[in-house]
Amino acid sequence: MIASWQKRRSDFNHDWLKNRYLPALAKWINILDESVEDPVFEKGFLTSVLPQWAKYGPEARPLAECFDIEMSPSILASSAPLVRHTESSRQWLSTLVHALWLSRYPIMRWKSDVIACVNSTDEAYGQLLELIQAQPNPSTFELRSWRLEFEEFQTRCLALAKCMEVIPSRVLVT
Repeated sequence: MIASWQKRRSDFNHDWLKNRYLPALAKWINILDESVEDPVFEKGFLTSVLPQWAKYGPEARPLAECFDIEMSPSILASSAPLVRHTESSRQWLSTLVHALWLSRYPIMRWKSDVIACVNSTDEAYGQLLELIQAQPNPSTFELRSWRLEFEEFQTRCLALAKCMEVIPSRVLVT
């Protein structure tokens, strides 16, 4: 059975961020560089592609914040064969297993790294929104002057994807 956390991580990092959003950002930068032409994509980027961060981006922080609880090997205490033990035995065993897990792996660092990447990406997105709000309906020609800001946002999205990859996608029991 796949844990809920694993599914949410896969949906966010793999399905959306790495396979849909980052390729779209790369295509946008190629359009700004005039190395790709796609008038339909170009016309809808600011209204339908870029704002996806506001919809999906907020999912990353809760994923990081609950990783140490939802993916702790202590959750295995409620599975066979441990479920056959008394509640008090399972309680002290799960507490011990959780403490060992935290001491063997840099769980809290992984968690804080993802949160820092989310904050950084949110900041870059906010800067882009400020530029766009200051100049409604800019032409692609005008948007080329913001290329560095779009590239910085892309770089921060890439960093977030890499941080999310570092967090194990399975319960570590060794």
